Amino acid sequence: MQEDLRMFVDKLERADLLQRITREVDPRFELSAVARAVERLGKAMVFSNVKGYRLPVVTNVFGSRTQLAMIFGTSPEDVVREFMKRSEVRVDPVLVDTGPCKEVVKIGEEADIDRLPLVTHCEKDAGPYVTAGIIVAKDPETGRRNVSINRMMYKNAHTLACRMMPPQHLGLIQGKAEAQDRPLEIAVAIGNHPVETLVAATTLAYGDDEFALAGALRQHPLELVKCETVDLEVPATSEIVLEGEIVPNVREPEGPFGDLMQYYVPIMENHVFRLKAITHRKDPMWQTIQASSLEDVHLLALSREAKVMRAVEQSGAKVRAVSLVPTIMSVVVSIQKQFEGEPKNVAAAAFGAYSWLKYCVVVDHDVDVFDINDVWWAMATRSDVGKGLLQMENALGFPRDEFHIHQSKLGIDATAPLNQWHEFERKRIPGHEALNLQDYLG
Repeated sequence: MQEDLRMFVDKLERADLLQRITREVDPRFELSAVARAVERLGKAMVFSNVKGYRLPVVTNVFGSRTQLAMIFGTSPEDVVREFMKRSEVRVDPVLVDTGPCKEVVKIGEEADIDRLPLVTHCEKDAGPYVTAGIIVAKDPETGRRNVSINRMMYKNAHTLACRMMPPQHLGLIQGKAEAQDRPLEIAVAIGNHPVETLVAATTLAYGDDEFALAGALRQHPLELVKCETVDLEVPATSEIVLEGEIVPNVREPEGPFGDLMQYYVPIMENHVFRLKAITHRKDPMWQTIQASSLEDVHLLALSREAKVMRAVEQSGAKVRAVSLVPTIMSVVVSIQKQFEGEPKNVAAAAFGAYSWLKYCVVVDHDVDVFDINDVWWAMATRSDVGKGLLQMENALGFPRDEFHIHQSKLGIDATAPLNQWHEFERKRIPGHEALNLQDYLG
């Protein structure tokens, strides 16, 4: 059988990157509070005793760079390059007769969202949300598939609110269907192998099939199965699939919701999803992602890091690593500096490649871009703020910005002076890297 979420969870457990929580937790706030605490350990979690539900809940699958590396079988430092390499040639998905997601089929009134352990994450959230579902839809004019991640707020046992709008591709597709006064069929697959979730969070050219990218990243075709009540295909190994449609010309209040920037997105008039069927495994797991968590940032960062790295390398820079963590609006790029002023070129290339960037910090090759403390050290000890800043005003930035505070950019050269390495070489303790602390603690 094709590798799925539970196989990846087992792999994480064997690597001591999984924490199982057996104590009962309330899906309203308590589960998220525990997840936030365990997140700092860099581990995924499985909650096996969720109050009021029989299904276990898994979260933080993307919680660390090490976990990302396990998806690709590479080192944390090489994740971005491996993603770039595998993305070069698409591998189309294949249709199979059936799969684990079809072990149980419930249609019409038998399909009941109330049986699913949706999580309420933050104090002022309007209610529980589906946050880790990948939404599959097709352009009503071309038939081309689109896969995305959109938040969906619980309304009742057969209805969810769905946040979507142009220029996101799902919003464009829904607009085409609505112009024809037609409902838009969608399928929401929850509990997927990390690759499928990753591609759903990746921005591709309109019409480019995210499932073909999934095949490229997996290095073999993704297996899909036909849905029961809508003309769509979903990953055969998904844990749970919600089938239904977005109702045309209907908007209802959705929100507030604690979103990516750690603020609440206010109540908005958003789309309405009507459930038609639920299919799932005999013993399904529910997956959730907390917005703005390290998992959320890693999930969103990887494809954007690849975009930045590609652009910076095309500028001629010798790039060692790129990181958009802990916020995808700021990037750190480490380089082997070749000439004075090069870090400003690097920052300009990064800003041109990814418009949401607000800050770009360029550091030397000996700085760990994945350690914000190391980056801050480099800024404090190597930057010349009188000469090493690149400021851009009135530039395209983060789109949801009614106060216009994200429309300027700042590049920071935090590299040592060229050819002065003897003055800026970092101190080192021999044997420190290989030391196993447990050998000394008894």
